Amino acid sequence: MIKKQQKWIAMLVVLTFVWLMQVSTMPVSAAGTTEQVSSAGAEQGPDYLEAIGQKAAPAAKKSILPYILIGVGVLAVTAAVLFLVVLKNYDITGTWLMTYGTGSTDTYTFVGDKKTGTYTTTGGLCKGTYAVDGKDVTITWTGWTGGWHIAIFSWVLTGEFDGKDKMGGTYLESSIFGDTSGTWTAVKQ
Repeated sequence: MIKKQQKWIAMLVVLTFVWLMQVSTMPVSAAGTTEQVSSAGAEQGPDYLEAIGQKAAPAAKKSILPYILIGVGVLAVTAAVLFLVVLKNYDITGTWLMTYGTGSTDTYTFVGDKKTGTYTTTGGLCKGTYAVDGKDVTITWTGWTGGWHIAIFSWVLTGEFDGKDKMGGTYLESSIFGDTSGTWTAVKQ
């Protein structure tokens, strides 16, 4: 889900909450009241208030409407949080065009499920494993299919998704020549 939609849903949740707070504080009319109060109406005698005061006032009934509205609001907020945070799954499987900070590119094909699996690069030359945890991505090199690059000991790309079809981060390559690091980005093909 793009950030624009997340902002609209968050604004809707906030406005719904404010509306529910407003509705829950509104006064409820007394049950059984049919009289209209008017200052311009007919005047009553001096004993009118005493006679009214002696009548037993009916017990005020509490409305359950505010409780229902607050419950619906809590459910809406919970559903929005689940939708925006918990249920968001990123799918790395498929073909991605990787671009390194140096400007070089390579095509990675990820095979497995949304959480773990393997990858190979263009022509099946490089292979390794991947792991996805929420937005976080770790891509680890396990070797060359041709076996001709014995100088490299390890190669790890770490980063995160920036939308469903973009990800990026940093890499660290250790070899007999020392450590090399840089940035990488990837776009799903």
